[in-house]
Amino acid sequence: MNEELPKEAKKTAWRPHSCGVLSERILRTVFHWLVIKGCRLLYTVSCRVHVVELATVPRHGMLIMASNHISHFDPPIMSGFFPRRLDWMAMGELFGTPFWRGVFTRLNCIPVDRGGGDRTSLRTALHRLQDGRVIGIFPEGGIRAGEWSILNGAEMKPGLVALSIMSGAPVIPCALIGSDQLYKPSNWLRRTDIYLLIGSAVEPPKEDARQPGARDRFAADLSSAFTSLKDEMVTRFALQPEDLPQTPQARKGIHDLAN
Repeated sequence: MNEELPKEAKKTAWRPHSCGVLSERILRTVFHWLVIKGCRLLYTVSCRVHVVELATVPRHGMLIMASNHISHFDPPIMSGFFPRRLDWMAMGELFGTPFWRGVFTRLNCIPVDRGGGDRTSLRTALHRLQDGRVIGIFPEGGIRAGEWSILNGAEMKPGLVALSIMSGAPVIPCALIGSDQLYKPSNWLRRTDIYLLIGSAVEPPKEDARQPGARDRFAADLSSAFTSLKDEMVTRFALQPEDLPQTPQARKGIHDLAN
């Protein structure tokens, strides 16, 4: 990844706000509040959402929220129950029509070209962080379960580590379990249990960020944080193997996790 971007992340010259002029920001704030409050109400009524904040999430300043990804329901659940507003890094395909482009833009989502090398989305995320916002990201790069999940030590995409180091923003690791059960329609009537564990901030390397192995060590710290969160969740809520995210094969065709 080009090393000029860290310099950009540290620029102090004036620039427009990353979410637009004041009127646009107000419109986005109101729209976001209505949509996310609606999502929170929906999941509060239809599910039992258990949220544990292991360490207090800073209520101000730039942050990156990173979580495992097990279903298409994850973004609204995370947005509804994480203690700060999230600006999601979202796959560019979601912005394919004028209607949905308007919806996701007003939810402050950032389109990402998953083909790789998307410098525009990276710059936008850096500017959002400079403005004291929280970026939401799924470092697996898609919906994953079983041995392919970061909760089980699977490798992350490099974007999370790069964004954190370039911006200096700490990462709040999270573990989410149970949302994949909502693919079965009858589970919406059974108040399915959903578990969200919010971990302690993991700080990126700063002075030694360019030292050999610094990124690898930071990535290892993050990987360890995710696996520890899963272990903590299993112990705290006495979860059984059938409660944990399952692969598409294990679900026997009930739904497809492919992106």
